[in-house]
Amino acid sequence: MATFFELPVIDAPAQRWNCVLNGRRCEFDLTFNPTIQRWSFDLRIDDVLVLAGRRIVTGIDLIEPFDFGIGRLIAWSMERGAEPGRTELPSGRVRLFNVVD
Repeated sequence: MATFFELPVIDAPAQRWNCVLNGRRCEFDLTFNPTIQRWSFDLRIDDVLVLAGRRIVTGIDLIEPFDFGIGRLIAWSMERGAEPGRTELPSGRVRLFNVVD
């Protein structure tokens, strides 16, 4: 059975938070890029930068190719057609989840 953990996104164009995912200490830097109207993130696991500038898109595992051992990271549209734009991610129309099987 999968466990879902929602990652907190606030209404700020640049933000950082720490959490533990699947027993690993993770730090996310989330940034909105007004030029492309999308969010991207950097990820540190156990204080090591493992991913930089990963664009957030919906419906796919954003970290699948890297096998970090922290489960899946998925942006999910809560409303039909919602994309992770400047207001959609902070408002919850698109949400960011960690999923561990």
